[in-house]
Amino acid sequence: MATSHSTTAAKATTKHASAKRSAKKHAARKATKKNAKKKLPVCTSKDLKTKKAKRRKCRVVKAKPKVVSPPHRATPTGPVAAPPATAPGRDAFPTAQTPAGATDGARAYTGSFGVAQAARLLHRAGFGPVPGQAEAFAELGLLGAVQALIDPGPAALVGPAPTGAYLVGGQFAPADKYGHLHLAMLDRQVRSTDSLTERMTLVLHDWFGVGTDNAGGLRLMAGHIDLLRANWRGSFRDLLMKVTQDPAMLTFLNGTDNTKAAPNENYGRELMELFTLGADRGAYTETDVREMARTFTGFRVDYSASLGLTNFRFDPTRFDPGTKTLFAGTPYERSGRLSWQDGVNAVVDHPMHPSFVVLKLWSYFIPTAPSPLTQADLEAIYRAHGEQLEPLVQAILQHPDLYTGPEMVKPPVVHAAALLRARESGITTDAWISRCSAAGQLMGYPPNVSGWNDRAWLNTSTHSARWGFVQELITPAVVRAADYTGKAESSDQALAAALTFWGTPQISADHRAAMQVVAAQTWVPKTPGDQYGSLATFLAHRQNALRQLAAAAPDFQVS
Repeated sequence: MATSHSTTAAKATTKHASAKRSAKKHAARKATKKNAKKKLPVCTSKDLKTKKAKRRKCRVVKAKPKVVSPPHRATPTGPVAAPPATAPGRDAFPTAQTPAGATDGARAYTGSFGVAQAARLLHRAGFGPVPGQAEAFAELGLLGAVQALIDPGPAALVGPAPTGAYLVGGQFAPADKYGHLHLAMLDRQVRSTDSLTERMTLVLHDWFGVGTDNAGGLRLMAGHIDLLRANWRGSFRDLLMKVTQDPAMLTFLNGTDNTKAAPNENYGRELMELFTLGADRGAYTETDVREMARTFTGFRVDYSASLGLTNFRFDPTRFDPGTKTLFAGTPYERSGRLSWQDGVNAVVDHPMHPSFVVLKLWSYFIPTAPSPLTQADLEAIYRAHGEQLEPLVQAILQHPDLYTGPEMVKPPVVHAAALLRARESGITTDAWISRCSAAGQLMGYPPNVSGWNDRAWLNTSTHSARWGFVQELITPAVVRAADYTGKAESSDQALAAALTFWGTPQISADHRAAMQVVAAQTWVPKTPGDQYGSLATFLAHRQNALRQLAAAAPDFQVS
């Protein structure tokens, strides 16, 4: 009974409390209506700063948001215009025009073209000279040397073929073994007679930034590199068409996850931001990103336990057939049931595309920006040749800025390949995988879709790895005391021998002076703590040290 009485009392208390709250709410509503009738004054800013309990009776009125018109943004070709009635054809889009009197914007270098200039060309457009090549190119003159790179004839691999137990049946296995794509590319960089093609393959690998880990694995990545190598000389428009449907790219930027039910923006965004137009230039909007994503819907892939990702294809049932509008409100607007091909054409036809390509491509060869005059001429060359990269590369390689401008730091793999070429050595170890990775550049594995950071090639860690490059090539040919027994070598002879070991490269006066300090060291026999024991041992150590210093010094890191 006590329990029942307690429960009843509790219910009564709860009911009373509920009635009390209800009455309070009713009184509040009544007061609100009464205040509304009295038309209380509007609360001032001072009222609002006062605590609510102590505030005078007043009405809080929310300020109406200001309507701000979007800022007027001119298009690259002038003020915003009404959309065209129909999508214009490709020929209707504006192209860069060479200003009057600007015919020398893309002029050729006319200064001295000797061994130093030829070596710079070979380092920037290839992977450095093999012994005697810089001298041979100097005799061709600038135009002849550039033409030799542009048109080298049928590509062949010359020099020592790769050797070692790491090979599979005596060959690289880039589609199956970690790091073998890197080794296969490095081997071609060292041995191919078409150095420019291998350099442009590396440039485009950085441009598109596809990485193995997110590109469906080694097999698809190897195919991606083959695609870049085979298509760099043609139209950039055609290259983009191939890259867009490339299995590695479809996997890397989620192209096969992009459907009409759930559009994925990854490829559409990077296509404009990193591949064709550039970020923060006013070339496109977030609306364009969303509309572009819709144009690339429809691709799909199957999975097989034995093959992995396979049967990449376009499936019309996954494609968004609705009307899409790209670059709305501009003279180059595209609207309609746009396909993925329309999306690629739209960005290539965009008037800001040539300037992006020119500036990006130029930056791989020359560290300073082109003059407005040069840029205009190069944009005109690009359009006039149907968006082909080869004529643009040729014009850049002939430009005075390449030969009179500042030095550039060599990318790690360019440095590694240059050392191998200087020694005329083949790939004899898979240590080049770990060494290049430690230096900051493992091909097949760019850090992200924007590629490698070309401004961060050298620091205390990566330079140590480059020191290791040199060790890798010195160790098999290390000089020993027996090689100097009964012989003498002056400081000048020691210095000359060390440079001959690397193909007698051009070095600066400062570099030579620093090496002469080491070469000038002499051995005093029977001194306390003598670490050499004999003149022959000293001479061998001195020569090995000079070889290391010759190739690890600043001169060898830049071109």
